[in-house]
Amino acid sequence: MIILITSKKTMGMVVPLRNQKLYELRLQRRLSQRQVAEAVGITQSGYAMIERGWRHPRKETMKRLAEFFGVTVDELFFRSE
Repeated sequence: MIILITSKKTMGMVVPLRNQKLYELRLQRRLSQRQVAEAVGITQSGYAMIERGWRHPRKETMKRLAEFFGVTVDELFFRSE
């Protein structure tokens, strides 16, 4: 599996983004990490770790995130496009 690694600036710090697709979908919908986290039943910090690639979500969380954003689990977590 190939993961596209990019970065963004946050409060003067460069934070690596491992899941660009998750990040882009959230921004397109103008949602905060907290809003997405609450919608899928996880904590904001848990969601942030998933988005940054510091934590791999459980299968059920993957399904809920994909459903929330209207994409497949493969599109969200396993494609590098």
